[in-house]
Amino acid sequence: MLPLLEDDDRRAAVEREFPEPGRESFFSALRRTAPEAAESVLSAGRQLHAAAPLAKHPTVAVAGMLNSGKTSLVATFLSPAGRRRTLRGESNKQGTHRFVLWLPSRWQEDAELWGLLVQRIGDALGHAPEMLSEDPQTAHDQYNNQSGGEGALAIPLVATDPGLDAVGMGLLDCPDIVSDAAFGRGSPEIRRDLLRRAAKLCSGFIIVTGGEAIRDATLGDLLRIATELMPGVHRLLAVNKVRPRQTPDQLWENTRSLVEHHRVDALYAAYDYEVPAAEPFIPKTAEPEERVDDDDRLPKFFRVSEDPDDNPPATLSADRLLASLPASLDRTELFEQVRLALEEGLRKAVWDEGIDRLAAAAEEATKEAQRMRHDLLLSALDFFARREPGGKISELRLHQSERIVRQLTQAFADAAPWYARFGMQLNSRLRKLWGGAGDLVERLTPSQMASSAANSIKEKIKVGKQGSVLTPERLRDAIMPRVDLSRLPGIDSEETLIHRGSRAIERFDDEDFTSLDPHRLQLAVGEVWRQMPVTKKLKAGLTPLAVVFAAFGAALMIPLDFGGTGVIAFASIKELLFAAGLSVAGAAWGGGLTSGDVEQQAARQQLSNFLAVLCDALGVPRWTNEGTPITIEVAGRKLQLPEPTIAPRPSADAALVQWHLRDEFIRELQQQLPRR
Repeated sequence: MLPLLEDDDRRAAVEREFPEPGRESFFSALRRTAPEAAESVLSAGRQLHAAAPLAKHPTVAVAGMLNSGKTSLVATFLSPAGRRRTLRGESNKQGTHRFVLWLPSRWQEDAELWGLLVQRIGDALGHAPEMLSEDPQTAHDQYNNQSGGEGALAIPLVATDPGLDAVGMGLLDCPDIVSDAAFGRGSPEIRRDLLRRAAKLCSGFIIVTGGEAIRDATLGDLLRIATELMPGVHRLLAVNKVRPRQTPDQLWENTRSLVEHHRVDALYAAYDYEVPAAEPFIPKTAEPEERVDDDDRLPKFFRVSEDPDDNPPATLSADRLLASLPASLDRTELFEQVRLALEEGLRKAVWDEGIDRLAAAAEEATKEAQRMRHDLLLSALDFFARREPGGKISELRLHQSERIVRQLTQAFADAAPWYARFGMQLNSRLRKLWGGAGDLVERLTPSQMASSAANSIKEKIKVGKQGSVLTPERLRDAIMPRVDLSRLPGIDSEETLIHRGSRAIERFDDEDFTSLDPHRLQLAVGEVWRQMPVTKKLKAGLTPLAVVFAAFGAALMIPLDFGGTGVIAFASIKELLFAAGLSVAGAAWGGGLTSGDVEQQAARQQLSNFLAVLCDALGVPRWTNEGTPITIEVAGRKLQLPEPTIAPRPSADAALVQWHLRDEFIRELQQQLPRR
C-alpha cells in the first residue's frame, strides 16, 4: 500500500487548487497538515510490515502487581542459569522495576530477526534496549533498577536463554504496576503508560495476580489495557498463591465476571506450595523439577475448568499446564490474530488519523479562505461603502478612474442645456481621447476659478467629508483590526502588509477597466439636467457644467497629490455633486432609479475587482460564484458581487493552500484497506 500513499501523480491523494494547480501524495499532504499523524501511519505500517517474520516468533507479556509472582511464572520457562538471573522475592528489593524481554538464545543467531526484535521493543518504549547482565547479582540490580532512577524505567532490558529455544516464544517480564513512587523508580501512572506502549510488541498477555487480589481494581485496569490495546490476541489470567480454603471451582466462580467481561481466553491458577494443605491442588508432573537449589520451587499453573470434576485434586493431563502453552498455540492462528490486530491499527491510523485529518484540514482551509475573504471585503468596504448612521451601507462609491471620469464628463457635456454651457467652449475636441490624468485635469479646470473650485472639492474628499481616499497605509489600518497578521501567509510585519497592499492598489489602478453602461448613463444624466432649474445661480460664478467638470477633475487631482501611484480616490457621483455645491443635481442623481443602477452596477464590479487583486496580493484564493458567491447588503437589498474581470495572478509569496481529497484515491484506498 505504500506506493499508493506516496504517489503524487496519477494516484495522488490530493488535488491542489491554489496557489498553483497540482497534485500531492497522501504522506506529503499529511506531513504538511499533521506531521505527528503521518508518523503514526508510518509506524503502524512498519509494525504490520514486520508482523510476518515476528508473528512466527510471538512475544507474550507477563504483567501484574508487586509480588504477584510474574517473574516466577517467567522463570518456569527458563533454564536454571536463566532463573538465577531473575529477581524473585516478596519485598520491594525484589521488585521488578524494568521491562525485561526474555528471548530464545537461538534467535540471536539470526541477525536480521534479532535486529527486528530489538528495534520493535525499542520503538515501542521509545529507547534502544540494553542487555541483561550474565552475572546474576548485576542482573538483579538491573531488574530492581538500583541505580537507573525513573528515566531508566523506559529503557528495556533484553536477555536470552536456551530454555526458551524449544518454546519458540519471547516473554516480556513487565515492571510491577503497584509501586511506591517515593522510591524514585517511576510512579504507577508512568508504569501503566509504559505498559500501554509495550503492549504494541506483544502477541498476547498473561495477567498475574495474587489469590487475595482478584477483586483489586488494578487487576481490572490491567485486563482493560490488554483488551483495548491488543484486541483479538490471547489474554490469559493467572492467579498465583491460591490458598486451599478456596477450591478451583470457587475460584472460577469468583473470577467469572472478570473473565467474561474482559473476554479472557483462559483462567490459570497456582496454589501456594508453602501451605501444606494446598498439596492436593498442585498438579503432579511426570518429570522431576530441575531446581537451582533446594529452595528454588516454582508455582505450577494449571488451566481451571468450569467443571469441578476436571480440576485438582483430579489428575490433569500435561496440556492443562501453563508450561505447555507455547506448544499448544497454533502459530498460524496466532499470526492471523497479530496480523489482524496490527492491520486494524493501520486501518485506524490511515483513515481516522490520516484521511479524516486531511478532510478536516481541507475543509478548515476552505473555511479560513472564506473568513479571510470576508474580513478583506469588510476592509475594502471602508473605502467603497457610504454608510448611514448605524453602519448600514446606503450606496457603493466608485473609483473615479480616468475611464469613469471621461465617460461622466462626456455624458454631462452631451446632455447639458444651453444655460449650463454658457462660457464653455465645447466642441468635438471634448470627444477626442485626451491624454493622461494630468492633461485631463487641466482640460477640466481651464480657469483659475475652476481650479480653485476643484481644489475645494478635493480637500473635502481627502478629509472624508465626501468620498474617501485609499493609500497602502490606510488599507493596512483597515485590515489589521480585522485580521491577525499570523493568519496571512508570509506576512510577518506591518511593512510587509503595506508593501503587499500597495501592490494590490497599483494593479487595480492599472487593470480595472470597469465602465458605465453608456445608454443608461445618458438617460440618467439627462434626467439630472431636466431637474436642474434654469435660473440656478452659483456663488462661485461658474456655470453648472464647469462645476461638474471641476468635481470630476478634483477626483483625478488626489492621486497626483500623492505622486500619481498607489492612491485611489473613491466617491459616488452624488457625493461629488454635493461636494461641488450642486445639491439639486446630487439629489436628482441620488433619487433616480436609472442613475442608481448604472452607478451601483459599476461600483460592484470595481469592488469585486479590487477584492480579487487584494486576495492575489495577500495569497488568499479567490471565490467563484458557482461555489461560494459573495453578497453584500446595499440600501436594504442583498446583492451578489459579479465575477472579477481582472485575470488571476497568484502571489509569488506564501499563500493559503486550497485543496481537496481525490475521489479516485479514496476508492482505491477503500479497495486495499476497506474502512469499517
